[in-house]
Amino acid sequence: MVNLSFLLSNLQAAIAVVAARERLLTALLVAVWGRIGRMRVRLERLVALWRAGMLPKARKSRAGETRTSVRVPSIIPRTPAWLLVAVREAAPLGAQLENLLSQAEWVEFLAAVPQAGRILRPLCRMLGVGLKPTVKGRRPRAVWQAPKPAPVKVAPAGLVLGPGGRLMYV
Repeated sequence: MVNLSFLLSNLQAAIAVVAARERLLTALLVAVWGRIGRMRVRLERLVALWRAGMLPKARKSRAGETRTSVRVPSIIPRTPAWLLVAVREAAPLGAQLENLLSQAEWVEFLAAVPQAGRILRPLCRMLGVGLKPTVKGRRPRAVWQAPKPAPVKVAPAGLVLGPGGRLMYV
Protein backbone atom coordinates (compact mmCIF):
# COMPACT_ATOMS: atom_id res chain seq x y z
CA MET A 1 0.00 0.00 0.00
CA VAL A 2 2.99 2.27 0.38
CA ASN A 3 3.37 2.18 -3.41
CA LEU A 4 0.34 4.43 -3.89
CA SER A 5 1.88 7.20 -1.80
CA PHE A 6 5.12 6.97 -3.79
CA LEU A 7 3.19 6.91 -7.07
CA LEU A 8 1.14 10.00 -6.19
CA SER A 9 4.30 11.83 -5.07
CA ASN A 10 5.89 11.09 -8.44
CA LEU A 11 2.75 12.30 -10.20
CA GLN A 12 2.89 15.54 -8.22
CA ALA A 13 6.55 15.96 -9.18
CA ALA A 14 5.75 15.47 -12.89
CA ILE A 15 2.91 17.99 -12.64
CA ALA A 16 5.17 20.52 -10.90
CA VAL A 17 7.74 20.32 -13.69
CA VAL A 18 5.14 20.98 -16.39
CA ALA A 19 3.46 23.72 -14.32
CA ALA A 20 6.79 25.55 -14.07
CA ARG A 21 7.45 25.16 -17.80
CA GLU A 22 3.98 25.93 -19.25
CA ARG A 23 2.71 29.33 -18.14
CA LEU A 24 -0.78 28.85 -19.61
CA LEU A 25 -1.37 25.67 -17.59
CA THR A 26 0.16 26.80 -14.30
CA ALA A 27 -3.07 27.73 -12.47
CA LEU A 28 -4.82 24.53 -13.52
CA LEU A 29 -1.89 22.27 -12.71
CA VAL A 30 -1.31 23.89 -9.32
CA ALA A 31 -4.96 23.18 -8.44
CA VAL A 32 -4.56 19.56 -9.59
CA TRP A 33 -1.27 19.24 -7.71
CA GLY A 34 -2.99 20.30 -4.47
CA ARG A 35 -5.95 18.02 -5.08
CA ILE A 36 -3.68 15.00 -5.60
CA GLY A 37 -1.85 15.87 -2.38
CA ARG A 38 -5.13 15.90 -0.46
CA MET A 39 -6.10 12.59 -2.09
CA ARG A 40 -2.81 11.05 -0.98
CA VAL A 41 -3.28 12.15 2.64
CA ARG A 42 -6.89 10.93 2.77
CA LEU A 43 -5.99 7.55 1.24
CA GLU A 44 -3.03 7.04 3.59
CA ARG A 45 -5.35 7.74 6.53
CA LEU A 46 -7.99 5.31 5.27
CA VAL A 47 -5.40 2.57 4.68
CA ALA A 48 -4.04 3.01 8.22
CA LEU A 49 -7.54 2.85 9.70
CA TRP A 50 -8.42 -0.20 7.57
CA ARG A 51 -5.30 -2.06 8.69
CA ALA A 52 -6.00 -1.19 12.33
CA GLY A 53 -9.63 -2.29 11.96
CA MET A 54 -10.94 1.12 13.01
CA LEU A 55 -12.78 2.29 9.90
CA PRO A 56 -15.30 5.08 10.43
CA LYS A 57 -18.95 4.17 10.02
CA ALA A 58 -20.42 4.81 6.58
CA ARG A 59 -22.64 7.87 6.47
CA LYS A 60 -26.31 7.64 5.65
CA SER A 61 -26.98 7.94 1.93
CA ARG A 62 -28.26 11.32 0.80
CA ALA A 63 -29.52 10.08 -2.53
CA GLY A 64 -32.80 11.71 -3.47
CA GLU A 65 -32.46 14.58 -1.01
CA THR A 66 -32.65 18.11 -2.32
CA ARG A 67 -29.55 20.17 -1.75
CA THR A 68 -29.74 23.78 -0.73
CA SER A 69 -26.16 24.73 -1.54
CA VAL A 70 -25.09 25.69 -5.03
CA ARG A 71 -22.06 23.89 -6.44
CA VAL A 72 -19.24 26.09 -7.57
CA PRO A 73 -17.98 24.94 -10.97
CA SER A 74 -14.50 23.49 -10.85
CA ILE A 75 -11.66 24.65 -13.09
CA ILE A 76 -10.50 21.04 -13.40
CA PRO A 77 -11.65 19.47 -16.70
CA ARG A 78 -13.85 16.37 -16.65
CA THR A 79 -12.88 14.74 -19.94
CA PRO A 80 -11.22 11.33 -19.59
CA ALA A 81 -7.41 11.23 -19.63
CA TRP A 82 -7.04 15.01 -19.94
CA LEU A 83 -4.04 15.00 -17.61
CA LEU A 84 -2.14 12.73 -20.01
CA VAL A 85 -2.48 15.40 -22.67
CA ALA A 86 -1.25 18.20 -20.42
CA VAL A 87 1.46 16.18 -18.63
CA ARG A 88 2.90 13.50 -20.87
CA GLU A 89 5.14 12.24 -18.08
CA ALA A 90 1.97 11.06 -16.29
CA ALA A 91 1.27 8.27 -18.80
CA PRO A 92 3.52 5.64 -17.17
CA LEU A 93 2.22 6.65 -13.75
CA GLY A 94 -1.34 6.04 -14.94
CA ALA A 95 -0.36 2.56 -16.10
CA GLN A 96 1.30 1.90 -12.74
CA LEU A 97 -1.84 3.07 -10.92
CA GLU A 98 -3.98 0.74 -13.02
CA ASN A 99 -1.65 -2.15 -12.22
CA LEU A 100 -1.61 -1.27 -8.51
CA LEU A 101 -5.40 -1.11 -8.27
CA SER A 102 -5.72 -4.55 -9.89
CA GLN A 103 -3.65 -6.24 -7.16
CA ALA A 104 -5.50 -8.47 -4.69
CA GLU A 105 -4.80 -6.31 -1.63
CA TRP A 106 -6.18 -3.19 -3.32
CA VAL A 107 -9.24 -5.01 -4.62
CA GLU A 108 -9.96 -6.16 -1.07
CA PHE A 109 -9.33 -2.66 0.31
CA LEU A 110 -11.61 -0.97 -2.23
CA ALA A 111 -14.37 -3.51 -1.53
CA ALA A 112 -14.13 -2.86 2.22
CA VAL A 113 -13.75 0.92 2.05
CA PRO A 114 -16.14 2.57 -0.43
CA GLN A 115 -14.84 6.02 0.58
CA ALA A 116 -11.54 5.14 -1.10
CA GLY A 117 -13.32 4.57 -4.39
CA ARG A 118 -14.87 8.03 -4.18
CA ILE A 119 -11.43 9.51 -3.56
CA LEU A 120 -9.73 7.58 -6.38
CA ARG A 121 -12.43 8.02 -9.04
CA PRO A 122 -11.44 11.59 -10.11
CA LEU A 123 -7.77 10.59 -10.25
CA CYS A 124 -8.56 7.57 -12.41
CA ARG A 125 -10.64 9.77 -14.71
CA MET A 126 -7.77 12.28 -15.02
CA LEU A 127 -5.32 9.53 -15.96
CA GLY A 128 -7.68 7.46 -18.11
CA VAL A 129 -7.42 4.45 -15.80
CA GLY A 130 -10.17 1.87 -16.14
CA LEU A 131 -11.73 3.25 -19.29
CA LYS A 132 -13.81 0.61 -20.95
CA PRO A 133 -13.15 -0.12 -24.62
CA THR A 134 -15.80 1.03 -27.06
CA VAL A 135 -18.06 -1.22 -29.11
CA LYS A 136 -16.22 -3.52 -31.50
CA GLY A 137 -15.83 -2.09 -34.96
CA ARG A 138 -16.11 1.51 -33.82
CA ARG A 139 -13.19 3.84 -33.46
CA PRO A 140 -12.74 5.20 -29.94
CA ARG A 141 -13.75 8.80 -29.48
CA ALA A 142 -10.77 11.12 -29.56
CA VAL A 143 -10.00 12.79 -26.25
CA TRP A 144 -8.12 15.56 -28.01
CA GLN A 145 -7.12 16.46 -31.53
CA ALA A 146 -3.51 17.17 -32.33
CA PRO A 147 -3.13 20.45 -34.20
CA LYS A 148 -2.29 20.03 -37.87
CA PRO A 149 1.21 21.25 -38.65
CA ALA A 150 1.44 24.38 -40.78
CA PRO A 151 2.91 23.85 -44.25
CA VAL A 152 6.59 24.68 -44.37
CA LYS A 153 7.76 27.01 -47.10
CA VAL A 154 11.01 25.77 -48.57
CA ALA A 155 13.01 28.15 -50.72
CA PRO A 156 15.64 27.06 -53.26
CA ALA A 157 19.28 27.26 -52.18
CA GLY A 158 20.58 30.82 -52.06
CA LEU A 159 17.14 32.31 -51.47
CA VAL A 160 15.66 33.29 -48.12
CA LEU A 161 12.34 34.71 -47.09
CA GLY A 162 12.74 38.42 -46.47
CA PRO A 163 10.46 41.10 -45.03
CA GLY A 164 6.94 41.02 -46.37
CA GLY A 165 7.33 37.38 -47.46
CA ARG A 166 9.48 38.24 -50.47
CA LEU A 167 12.31 36.00 -51.64
CA MET A 168 15.77 37.52 -51.46
CA TYR A 169 19.14 36.27 -52.67
CA VAL A 170 21.79 35.74 -50.04
